[in-house]
Amino acid sequence: MSFPGDFFFPDVVDVQDRTAGAGMGAGLGAKRRLRSETIDVQQLVRDDDGQEVVSSSRVTVPLESNVSVGSLVTVWPGGSAERTARVLRVGRDENPPPLPSHQILWLE
Repeated sequence: MSFPGDFFFPDVVDVQDRTAGAGMGAGLGAKRRLRSETIDVQQLVRDDDGQEVVSSSRVTVPLESNVSVGSLVTVWPGGSAERTARVLRVGRDENPPPLPSHQILWLE
């Protein structure tokens, strides 16, 4: 069985990866566009510090995207609902073919 390329990832997001900085602190990389599935849903999650925070969106991207906590993600780019939020938490879901493995990003 084969699925079209946009079957699991029908949307797009723009990502600015959080980059580690030496003495100057962390920064952000250049924007890159990724295929995604974006779901606007409020959900209580734990961030990297173990604090409970409210996530406003859950975004699924291909596993090889390697998005890290602290990166900025713009959902619905170019549309009236466009907004940019920080990644609070990252999860992995690895699947056997034909299902794609993916990262799950919970956004502020």
